[in-house]
Amino acid sequence: MNDELKAIDPKTVKVLKAGLDTVDISVNGKLYSNVIPRKPFPLSHPEVVLLCTEDGREIGVIEDYRKLDAKSRGELEKVLDVIYYIPRIKRINKIDHKEQKYVWKVEIEEGKDIEIVTWSRCVRIMPDGRIFIKDVNGHYYEVRSLSSLDLKSKILLGTMI
Repeated sequence: MNDELKAIDPKTVKVLKAGLDTVDISVNGKLYSNVIPRKPFPLSHPEVVLLCTEDGREIGVIEDYRKLDAKSRGELEKVLDVIYYIPRIKRINKIDHKEQKYVWKVEIEEGKDIEIVTWSRCVRIMPDGRIFIKDVNGHYYEVRSLSSLDLKSKILLGTMI
């Protein structure tokens, strides 16, 4: 890892091709293949993207990838959406306490009923009102806002905050 990370001006970046979890890019005319985009602060500053080579070397950081040209931004977002997919919770049906863990029965926006297992301190409320729930395996689930939930879901979530 570099001692000092190079800031990359988004105007100098072109995303040429998006793969499943990598991109081919040009930075100031220099080509890089199979670049791995990473969000070092995915919850608090999701606009910051670190670009790394396949072998882990850092190319640099884009402080706000949303400033890329529209085509490049769209291609990068396709890859970021795969890497940082966070299911959104539509409804909380039940929370049970079992063996020092909590078992949540929730419905996600895709219409699927799933089960989430968490520890007691698992809910994080962001300044913009989004709520993140972290399971025992480190996966995140999002509630867009408290107001997006029905009354029962709000009450159940309130027991975990």
